[in-house]
Amino acid sequence: MNNKKNRRIYLILEIVFLFLLPTILFFVGIFKLNWSGQIAVAVLYTLFIGGLAIYIAILLTNYLKTAAVAKNSLNYYVQNEIGQYGSGFIFFLNTGKIILASNFVESRFGKKIIGQNIRDVFNVKEWTNNNLDFNFSKDNFEYEVHVSFERNMAVIKDITTQTNLLNDYKRQRIVFGELNVDNINLYQVFLSQEEIFKLYAGIVNVLDDLAKKYNLIYRQYENGRFFLITNQETLEIFETDSFSFFANIKNKLVIKDISVTLSAGFAYGIYKHDTLDQMAKEALLQSQTRGGDQITVMTKNEKPRHYGSSSEIDVNLSRTNVNYISKLLISRLKSKQISKVIIYGHKNADLDALGSTMGIYALSKGFGKRPYIQNETFDDTTNRIIKTLPKEEQEIFISPKEAQALQDEKTMVVICDTSDENRIENTAPFKNIKKENVFVLDHHRISKNPDFAFRENLYIDSSASSASEIVTEVIALTNNRDKINEQVAQFLLNGIYLDTNTFQKQTSAKTFAAASLLQEWGAKILTSVNTLKMNEEIFKTVKELLENLQEVKPGYYLAYKDIEASTDIISIAADEILRVNGRKAAFVVAKLPGTKICKMSARGINTNVQIIAEAVNGGGHFGAAAAESNESLDLFVDNIKQAIVSVKDESNIN
Repeated sequence: MNNKKNRRIYLILEIVFLFLLPTILFFVGIFKLNWSGQIAVAVLYTLFIGGLAIYIAILLTNYLKTAAVAKNSLNYYVQNEIGQYGSGFIFFLNTGKIILASNFVESRFGKKIIGQNIRDVFNVKEWTNNNLDFNFSKDNFEYEVHVSFERNMAVIKDITTQTNLLNDYKRQRIVFGELNVDNINLYQVFLSQEEIFKLYAGIVNVLDDLAKKYNLIYRQYENGRFFLITNQETLEIFETDSFSFFANIKNKLVIKDISVTLSAGFAYGIYKHDTLDQMAKEALLQSQTRGGDQITVMTKNEKPRHYGSSSEIDVNLSRTNVNYISKLLISRLKSKQISKVIIYGHKNADLDALGSTMGIYALSKGFGKRPYIQNETFDDTTNRIIKTLPKEEQEIFISPKEAQALQDEKTMVVICDTSDENRIENTAPFKNIKKENVFVLDHHRISKNPDFAFRENLYIDSSASSASEIVTEVIALTNNRDKINEQVAQFLLNGIYLDTNTFQKQTSAKTFAAASLLQEWGAKILTSVNTLKMNEEIFKTVKELLENLQEVKPGYYLAYKDIEASTDIISIAADEILRVNGRKAAFVVAKLPGTKICKMSARGINTNVQIIAEAVNGGGHFGAAAAESNESLDLFVDNIKQAIVSVKDESNIN
C-alpha cells in the first residue's frame, strides 16, 4: 500500500518539476523580460526540452527492452510448454496465407510453411463446417487439427502415440465367430458315418492350418457347428482375402458328388463377451437367412458385410421349422387375446404377395378373427386380378391410415413376402402391437435381421420358391384345408407360378408338392398359366424396354429406357433376356408409373444377382432381386453398371 502511495507522489513530483514548473517559468520569462532575456529563456527551455526528450527516450527504451524480454520469455515458455505436449499453432490471413507458426509447427512442417496457403498445407479443397476439425497425416506422424476462422488460427496436436495405441488396441480386439455346416441334418440322413467323419475331418484340417498360421482357436460345440475366437487383425486379413479359406473348406467337402456348403458369422467391436457372442450368432443367422453358403461380418453401428454366396444351398426337405412356425401361428390365431389380424404384402404387391396374404386372410377369417390386408399398390398383373373381384372382396384391402386406427394389443400382424418393414406401405405398423403378435413369412434373402418380432416368430426360408409355397405348407401341416376355398387356392398357385417363372427356376420337391395340393384344393393350372401371359400392350412395352440391350460384361446383360412400366412388366423383360442360352444375368430398368422412381429388376441363372442389387441399395434372392432409386435414370444405370463390373463373378461353378 505504501509503495503505491510513494509511486503516486513520485509521479506527481515528476510532472511538477519536469513539465509544469519549467513551462510556467518559460511563459513568465517571455512576457516579463526584455528581448535579450527572452532569448536566454528560450534557449534554456529548448535545452531543457531536449534533455527531457532524452530522459523520456531512455526510460522508454528501458521499458521496451524489459517488455521485449518478458514477451520473448513468455512466448518461449508458452511455445516450449505447448510443444512439449505435441501441440502448436498457425496464424493466417483471411486469404489463407500463413504469417506465423509456432516452433513446434516449424520443426515438423519446415520454416517454409510461412507464406504458404493453409488450404494447400492440409490438402483441403474447400472449408465447410464439417471439416474444421480433422485428422492429418505427414511424415509418419498423425495430427489432430482444429481450424478457427474467427481467430484466423489453426491448432495442431500430435496424436501419433494415441493413434498407434488405439490402432493396436483395435487390432487386438477379440472377435467371435460361428461356423455352421448348412443342412447338416439333411446330410446325416443319406451319408454314412464314414462320410460324415470325412466331412468333419475336412473342416478340422483347414481350421488346424488356420490356427497354425493365424491367431485363431476353434471348438466344435454342437452338431455341425464350430465356435471361433480370433482378433480383429486376423479378421482384417480374412476380409482382405475375401475369406479364401472358406472356399478351401468347401473344396475339401465334396462327398458323393455333393458340394457341402457352409455359413459363418463374425462379430467384433463389443466389450461385453456375452453381447459379442449373441452378435456372432445373429451374423450366422443372417448368413443362413440370406441363403447360406456365405459369411457375414457384423459390428455395432455399421452395415453388415457379406462374403461368398457363390451357390445356393441344397434344399432341406425337412419340414421341422415350417411345422414349428405353423403351429405357433395357428395357436395365436386361436387365442382369445387376438381379435383382429392385419396382413401386409410389400409395396407394388405381385401375385406372390397377393396369394400369401389371401391365404393368411382366409385362415384368420376361418378362426373367427377380423382380418384385413393392408395394400393399396399393386403391379399391373395383380391389379388386373383384384379388379375382377366382387366389390365386397375388394374392401378387404385397407389403407395405412385405416390399419393404424385398428392397431391395439389384441391385433396380430403378419407380414408376407418380405421381412423389411420399409417395404410395406404402413410407416408405423407395430405401434400399439405386442411384439409376440408379429409374424413374418418370407422367402427372400435378408440384408439385416428383423428386430420388430421375436426370432421364433420369423420364418425366412430362402430355399422356398415363394411366400405362397410357405403359406400352403402352413395350411397343410395344420390341417386347415377347410378354411381355404378354390379362389384362395388359385391365388396361392398363381403366386408359385409367378415366382418360379412357371417352374423354370427356384423349385424343389416341396414346390411341386405345394402345387399338387393346391390343384387338389381346386386351383387350375391353366388359369395360372393364362394369368401370366402377356397381352399385346405388355408385349409391346417389353419389346421397347429391350431395344437397347447391351452386354456389360460377359454373360451380364442390361436394358433400360426412360418409359413407365410396372414392376411385373420389368420383371418379365428381365426373364425374356435369359431365354437365350449362355446368358448368366439380366438387369432391366424403367420408371414406375406416376413417379420419378427408377425400378431395376434383376434375374440370374446360377448367378447371385442379389449382391449386385444390394450394391445399389436393393436386395432380394440369389437368382431374383430388385432395387429402386430416386436418382436420375442415367445415374442409376451408371451405378448398376459399376456394380456389375466391380462385383466379382458369383456364378455357381459347382
